[in-house]
Amino acid sequence: MSASKKELKTLYYYWQLILFSLKYFLIDISTATIFWLSFTVVGLILRAFFNYLTGSDEFGLPVGPIVGLHIGYVVVASLALIGAILANTAFRQQSTALMIRNMFSRILDLPGSRPLPIKEDGKAMSSGEVVSTFRDDTTEMVWAVTALEDTIGLGIAAIISLVIMLRINVLITIGTVAPLLLIFVIVELLGPLIKKYRKASRKATSQVTGLIADMFNGTQTIKVSSAENRIVDHFRRINEGRRKAMLRDKVLTTLVTALSHGTVQIGLGLILLLAAKSMYAGEFTIGDFALFAAYIWPLTEAMHMASRLITLYKQTSVSIQRMEQMMQGLPPGEPVAPNPVYIFGDLPKLSHVPKTNEHRLEELSVRNLSFEYAIENNTTAGIYDISFDLPRGSFTVITGRIGVGKTTLLKVLLGLLPTQSGKILWNGELVKEPHAFLVPPRCAYTAQVPRLFSETVQDNILLGLPHEKFDLHTAIRTAVLDKDISDMEADLKTMVGPRGIRLSGGQIQRTAAARMFVRQAELLVFDDLSSALDVKTEQQLWQEVFSKRGEDIAPTCLVVSHRRTVLHQADKIIVLKDGRISDQGTIEELLSRSQEMQNLYYGEE
Repeated sequence: MSASKKELKTLYYYWQLILFSLKYFLIDISTATIFWLSFTVVGLILRAFFNYLTGSDEFGLPVGPIVGLHIGYVVVASLALIGAILANTAFRQQSTALMIRNMFSRILDLPGSRPLPIKEDGKAMSSGEVVSTFRDDTTEMVWAVTALEDTIGLGIAAIISLVIMLRINVLITIGTVAPLLLIFVIVELLGPLIKKYRKASRKATSQVTGLIADMFNGTQTIKVSSAENRIVDHFRRINEGRRKAMLRDKVLTTLVTALSHGTVQIGLGLILLLAAKSMYAGEFTIGDFALFAAYIWPLTEAMHMASRLITLYKQTSVSIQRMEQMMQGLPPGEPVAPNPVYIFGDLPKLSHVPKTNEHRLEELSVRNLSFEYAIENNTTAGIYDISFDLPRGSFTVITGRIGVGKTTLLKVLLGLLPTQSGKILWNGELVKEPHAFLVPPRCAYTAQVPRLFSETVQDNILLGLPHEKFDLHTAIRTAVLDKDISDMEADLKTMVGPRGIRLSGGQIQRTAAARMFVRQAELLVFDDLSSALDVKTEQQLWQEVFSKRGEDIAPTCLVVSHRRTVLHQADKIIVLKDGRISDQGTIEELLSRSQEMQNLYYGEE
């Protein structure tokens, strides 16, 4: 992308954020302008006071009016500053929420097994890198726009101050303003380097954040592998790389700031020299000197803000690139597309779709479903030409050896992975978007490794559903979780900790099962509950599920399992081998004719 297009894109992002929170933006500019203009008034007050003291022919005021004007200045400046802070805070909150909302919405819209962007090296972005984009890049964008607010207000005050100074003495004024041009030239020359160092520091921070998350998530694996020292050494290496990248970025940013303030000090020295000569010649009064001294700070601050605005403008192009990467194929500008956010006022109620006859499942049909992905050594794996039917109330089991594609099949069926070929039919109607269609109350799913949030047991089961409209206790009993909950310190209000760390593996899986049962979906999909449940507990769970068989309210079940208890209860068993259906039928039929089923079944002995 050319430099001009990048600049236009950055301006477009600024403009969209301004329009989204226009009210707060205008309030902030207005109050900030009033605040900065108050410094101009202070200069005039000081000039009048010192002219009065020295008996100058210029306009002067005695002490009484001066004190009154100063009190008025303090009141106006304080009120303006409070208004600017409140409006600025509201603007930053709304703008940040908008960008995070849009990026997170895109993640949720994509297939559940591949929600994160693919980087240039072909690997998916880590959760730490995503958090860094949500936190750092959105903050960078908002600070750039709010810097524009202050720069506009300060610029107006600086222009008025400059005009007053020019009317008093042109030469001394030029000595004050000349460094401004030098700052702009230097910052412009440093622009490419600023962008390069900012991008490197963001990347290094993402790597450190991602590794920290991976270490916490993989603590058990690290300890089992006795890899603590290697992990710590690796963390030290990437953290050292981050330190160097951050140091370069900070040094360059500080250099721009130092140049701004340093150049101003030179300008101040020139003013003192030129003022002394003019005062000796009687062309410059003590009041004029006081006014110039008062105006030096807003003028120098204007120089500093202008240079910082240029720096932020160049840095935000990196943030824009990272945020657009999060949108994964959507048109440019989508991170700042206007959408409702809820910072102030009541939060909207969570959407709930009540179960009606239109959600009823008579038969789910899968035809020639295929999905292939690359693995090591230039080989592929996946599922190929899978076809089967699930009649209402049926109990179907998918079985097979490890790695034959059982979980992949479920994920493609549910839209967690994209369908490459084949089709899914619900009551004979084509399902075009499985990830949006096969959700409660049509379908509910329990993964082999379910995820819990750091909330209460009840919140993890309901996930925002109105508890008065759902039979929570029946779902808990069906998941064989009732005794566990009664033994917990706070019953359903017990906090489970990050990722459910305070619960056992079986309790986590049964909590996820209760989450599925409470939704009373037509189709229930289980991915190998036996991975964390003992045989007795799993048998009790299936007995609860089987207790409704033969009734019209009985759910249709699709289950990945190798347990004999489950296989003998199945209306149909689908045997997978090398990603294809090897055979399907009842357990008796398969044991009489399928060598693969015989190996799986008797292999337990």
